[in-house]
Amino acid sequence: MNSLESKVVTATKWSALTEIASKLVSPISTMILARLLTPEAYGAVATTTIIISFAELFTDAGFQKYIIQHDFADDDDRNKSINVAFWSNLVMSLIIWGIIISFRYPIARLVGSPGLETAIAVACAAIPIAAFSSIQSAIYKRNLNFRIPFIVRMIGLGLTFFVTIPLAFWLRSYWALIISSLIHGLVAATVFTIYSDWKPKLYYSFKRLKEMFGFCVWIIIDQFLSWTNNYLDIFIAGRKFNQHTLGIYKTSINTSTNMLRIFSKSFIPLLLPTYSKLQNNVPQLRDAMLKMQKYFSIILLPVGFIIFLYSDLITRIFLGSQWTEAAPLIGIWGLIHCFSLTINRFCSNAYVALNKPHISVILSSLFAIVTIPTILISARYGFQTMFVARTLTKLWLLSLHLITIFLLIRLSPFKVIGNILPELIGCGIMVVITYFLSEVCDTIVLQIVSITICLTAYFGLLLTIRNERLIIKNLWGQMAKNIIGNFRQ
Repeated sequence: MNSLESKVVTATKWSALTEIASKLVSPISTMILARLLTPEAYGAVATTTIIISFAELFTDAGFQKYIIQHDFADDDDRNKSINVAFWSNLVMSLIIWGIIISFRYPIARLVGSPGLETAIAVACAAIPIAAFSSIQSAIYKRNLNFRIPFIVRMIGLGLTFFVTIPLAFWLRSYWALIISSLIHGLVAATVFTIYSDWKPKLYYSFKRLKEMFGFCVWIIIDQFLSWTNNYLDIFIAGRKFNQHTLGIYKTSINTSTNMLRIFSKSFIPLLLPTYSKLQNNVPQLRDAMLKMQKYFSIILLPVGFIIFLYSDLITRIFLGSQWTEAAPLIGIWGLIHCFSLTINRFCSNAYVALNKPHISVILSSLFAIVTIPTILISARYGFQTMFVARTLTKLWLLSLHLITIFLLIRLSPFKVIGNILPELIGCGIMVVITYFLSEVCDTIVLQIVSITICLTAYFGLLLTIRNERLIIKNLWGQMAKNIIGNFRQ
């Protein structure tokens, strides 16, 4: 095993271990919080998220991806660039937080949430807190060192039980989520700083900032377009509808996304640093993309179909009776988002790794040309229509990525789709099984049995195919090896 493979395996181990812990804790915390807090509370937090995410476009300014991707001349060059990125990030975040505090009243009216001025001002303290640790986080990712991020994630999971849930039980309002988020940010910044080999020094160079800006400006533009594509619907929902609807909308998306994230988080952080190390060898890059997509899709695609087929069951178990409106939204988003992760994310990281971030900007612009008018027009016909239209626009972005990755590295769309064809056939069998069992499986226990039958049929099909069987065997063996290694450590 070469050095890069060894680092990827080790990184996957820590990343996978994090997600195993998350699998055990996150669903339980979600079940509790969804029953303690109303959709209106989640709607209020969604409002602050819009503002924070927009501000972070300009505070991060692409520095994280620059540090991960850039091939520095030596350690001195690297450390100087990191210092410039750190101080630029921190100072800009403090300035933006001050602006938000000063203009919190018009900002609250702009996002359709008058009365949340104080909450917005306090919640946005997360911006400078995140800025303090984001550069250290980028260093860990560049080095494929996911042990410290694992520790931070574990602390965050602990805080959910010992801070967020008690606060939610006591306050019964959005303040529980805001306060716990700030505490988690402070803890993360502290841990990253303590364990990091790099420490900020009083060094700054506008010349170096200018050199970095040539790469970062494309990242900023791409992130701005991505923010528009990802948050315009939430912004419109907040202004056109009410906090209850916004809470249903945002929580539906989060529920599906978080379920898929349990399985995707082990791979997604590895894509950019792994691709970046292969940026000068296109054939190896193509092979790496297809290999990681294959491993990824074996688990992710059936999960997306399960979310779609059993959204009512998922809503009842994880959110409770007051969230029944969310069920169809959870199902549709889960299905489309699993395809988005399986194809779009694998392609988008390749553009940055190949030092072509402007490609992402072009694609985001083409996506926005379709998405923005779609959201604005569909919102006139109601909330459900807007949601379905917004979700389907992801298919447009998927086609853009398939065409672009072919033009860039000659990776054929037919090869990308064909790479996951057995998994797609297996998911089709799951749909047929669910259709025939839906009439008799009308209780929670029977629906869980139905899911078990679906997954058995899915993996049974894959095991009849030699290549799929070998991949599953390797995947299972690697998981077992990681678990044994973790116990030994």
